[in-house]
Amino acid sequence: MPGRLRSCDIWKWRHARFFLVVGVVLAIPFLCTGNASAEPKRVLLVHSFGSAAPPFTVESTAFETALVEKMGERVDLDEVSLDMARYPDSDMQEAIVDYLQKRQAKWKPDLVVPIGAPAGIFVANYRDRLFPETPILYATLDRRLLPSGALDKNAAYIGQIYEIPGFLEDILQIAPATKNIAVVVGATPLEHLWQEAFKKAAEPLAGRIKFTYYSDLTFDQMKERVSTLPPNSYIFFLLLLRDAAGVTLNADEALERLHAVAHAPINSIFNHQLGLGIVGGRLHQSDRVGKEAAEIAIRILHGEPASSFPPRLVERLPPRYDWRELRRWKIDEKLLPPGSTILFREPTVWDRYRAWIITGLSLFALQALLITGLLLNLIRRRRAESSLDESEKRFQTMADAAPVLIWMAGEDKLCSYFNKAWLEFTARSMEQELGNGWSEGVHPDDFEKCLQTYTSAFDAREPFAMQYRLKRHDGEYRRITDQGVPRYGPRGNFRGYVGACLDITELVQKERELHEIEERVALAAEAAQLGAWELDTARNDVWVSDKVRELFQLKPGEQVSYAEFQERVHPRDRTGRDAAIQKAIETRGGYEMEFRVLLPDGTVRWLAERARRVSDQDGNATRLLGVSIDVTKRKEAEELFRLATEASPSGTLLVDAQGRIVLVNAHMEELFGYGRDELIGQKVELLVPERFARDPAQRVGFLTAPQASALGAGLELFGRRKNGSEFPVEIGLNPITTPRGTLVLATLIDISARKTAEEEARHRREQVDRLGRVSLLGEMTASLAHELNQPLSAIMSNANAAMQYIAKGKLDPAQLQDILTDVVAEGQRAHDIIHNVREAIKKGSALRGRINLNDVVKAVTHLISPDAAAQSCKVEMSLAEDLPTIEGDPTQMQQVLINLVRNAMDAMRDTPPNHRKVQIATNNNGNATVCVAVRDHGCGISGTAGERLFEQFFTTKEEGLGMGLAIVRSIIEAHGGRVAAENADGGGARFYFHLPTSEEAPQ
Repeated sequence: MPGRLRSCDIWKWRHARFFLVVGVVLAIPFLCTGNASAEPKRVLLVHSFGSAAPPFTVESTAFETALVEKMGERVDLDEVSLDMARYPDSDMQEAIVDYLQKRQAKWKPDLVVPIGAPAGIFVANYRDRLFPETPILYATLDRRLLPSGALDKNAAYIGQIYEIPGFLEDILQIAPATKNIAVVVGATPLEHLWQEAFKKAAEPLAGRIKFTYYSDLTFDQMKERVSTLPPNSYIFFLLLLRDAAGVTLNADEALERLHAVAHAPINSIFNHQLGLGIVGGRLHQSDRVGKEAAEIAIRILHGEPASSFPPRLVERLPPRYDWRELRRWKIDEKLLPPGSTILFREPTVWDRYRAWIITGLSLFALQALLITGLLLNLIRRRRAESSLDESEKRFQTMADAAPVLIWMAGEDKLCSYFNKAWLEFTARSMEQELGNGWSEGVHPDDFEKCLQTYTSAFDAREPFAMQYRLKRHDGEYRRITDQGVPRYGPRGNFRGYVGACLDITELVQKERELHEIEERVALAAEAAQLGAWELDTARNDVWVSDKVRELFQLKPGEQVSYAEFQERVHPRDRTGRDAAIQKAIETRGGYEMEFRVLLPDGTVRWLAERARRVSDQDGNATRLLGVSIDVTKRKEAEELFRLATEASPSGTLLVDAQGRIVLVNAHMEELFGYGRDELIGQKVELLVPERFARDPAQRVGFLTAPQASALGAGLELFGRRKNGSEFPVEIGLNPITTPRGTLVLATLIDISARKTAEEEARHRREQVDRLGRVSLLGEMTASLAHELNQPLSAIMSNANAAMQYIAKGKLDPAQLQDILTDVVAEGQRAHDIIHNVREAIKKGSALRGRINLNDVVKAVTHLISPDAAAQSCKVEMSLAEDLPTIEGDPTQMQQVLINLVRNAMDAMRDTPPNHRKVQIATNNNGNATVCVAVRDHGCGISGTAGERLFEQFFTTKEEGLGMGLAIVRSIIEAHGGRVAAENADGGGARFYFHLPTSEEAPQ
């Protein structure tokens, strides 16, 4: 072999031995069938459209021919036709069912083979009544038309998938200017089905090409239409079994008749129609389907279960075209796909008379050879010896040009020649290597074994092969493979040995590295508890690793069939796994799934599996490689999680990254009124009112940096039931990392009862606040009387003055205007005082708005000033500029300040009059809160009283009720703030409260 071997060659050699052994094992059952029973096997063919309806009859004919050729008299063939072209009605099918049930009493088939989609659908639908235990081999029909579950019980499938876009590509490949395509199709239900499939496949071309369908025409009308097609048209012959007039047709004959009058080129689906008038393309082979179906049928009749055969899809042929049609329609051969085959060319002179030409030339050449041979024989006799020497010289010349190391030895076992490659490899001269000189370069550890192999083979005149290490010109020992054979002279006399050597150091190194890689992969698979398997889709063989044998509890050392491999799968999961495997085979893709296996001892084990179809070096996808891993413990943990979730007193749901619900517990069903099936897969926004629906971008942000949190902190959240009603909820979010990505576990609690209790408590607090305000106003009666006395006195004074001016006749209009203006102002002042009293004792919920606390302080200071003067107390204000507004009830804020200021004045009864001072200050804290403080210069707060100041009915006054400060705390906390008290520096006490600012800018 010139050059170096590749590491892939080692893989081929290893697998060749493996497949040889597998082939011998698989051949044993077929070699042992010689003693089969003389009773012939019965095969029933179920035709869809009769025995003369191509393309279906092409397949059935090929099937029958191949079956009879291989089984001879050992098979008894019978046929029945549904004749769906004439009788598609269901009542006719019932009649056929009755007929078949009666005939089976005398003739029961060993195998049923439906031909075509209608027959396949018929057998699948009525199998339980007609052939409950008989193996079924579905043939010809498109796999997509086979009813669901048809292959579940002792059934096999072989057929083709007709990809309509591929047929359209073939047309546009050779006729890119096509603007009209006329589709010839019949009027049977099957043909209507394919017409709809064709329309759907042609939708992407609707804006470019006009499609016309002939299913509503008689055959004569079809001929008229195809004879008058405009330029740039094409005809696609889809399927024609019956025309719109109900006339049954032979599709191949109809194609020939249309071709005779067509005004445009024709394409179709099947290879057997090439030569009947179609141009060509990538065509399907019905005859091959029939032949391969016969091979499967023979194996089933010999005892193999039909379910052990994976579905078999026959590929389309490479592109092939009819030369006559290309010439007729002036289609340039340059437009054909690369690798196309052109058939039916007109023969040239050479093609027509090739046999005569070859015969004549052969006779002439034979005579010349005879004459030449006689002359050469004479010359050879005279020059035999010289020719031998020249031959050896020529050999040496060729050997020097060869890239391998070549040597020769004489009859005395001594080497007599080394080629140029050898001498360059060793960097030694010919003289140094001749004789036994070459052995000086052999590694000492390999010399004895090398010499023994060479001598033994030489003495026995047998070929030999050996490996040893030979020193290269750079001093490195390289591993060499040396193969030698004996050589003989013209008369058969032994002349010595000739051999060739190849440096395999890199090959050995790659083999070692490959072995190390295999070891590492095996170690990684073992560490990950992975089992590997391989399905050969062509031979239906399965190779499994030791780990897979352990997972499936398969017997060690025995060959595993696909049926045995599938038998271990739990019955409830078997159909789904088989469908996944078949889809991967058909689409040349892969799958990932989880399923159960039922072990012989009754144990159920969960496995996760991933597989992908791979291609060989020729591009044929014949193998499905997969890995399996035991996930039983994870499944058990998930089940425990599910049980815990179901037992949770809270509503629990699991949401994926797209916001779809993947799990809910029973409590969620009770809370929202939905069934579990109604919620799984729906968006979580289904359960919340629209005003609380979250932006998807917020969900992405949460998943980017997930952490446990309470949803809508500080907000009142509501859930929405199925009937549209809402109820208050609390929601907690917890991210969970899973193989499916990050999921969010949400716990939900109905807080309707708690909200009701809080509302009742708030109502009671309002009642208490109102009682407190009434009590406070009772204490403020003197102050209010003093306040009202001033405006009323002013009004009376102005009125008396006006009466005096009128009595004296001195009142002019300007003076009257001034007096009346004063009267109105004082009246408004009295009105405001009375309004404030009414607001203070009014019953009902607080009316909130934005408040500037500086204005409240000023109003309270003005309101309390009479009491302050009566108690010789001075009130001072220290107000912050640009104080932010708060959201609150101004009346309640006034009540808070009045309570605190009156308490401050009461605390200074024993303080000397000149030190009685109340200081009210406002401040912006800078953290979205404002502070209001009331400071007195009294005796301060005692240690025991400080802890209970804000409790209800606790007071340090002899006449107090203990409600004032409790009301203050309830009002401040209802506004989202907090209140506190402390002893001030220099004596006295300081009461202060903090309130949050409103969201808008201060006014």
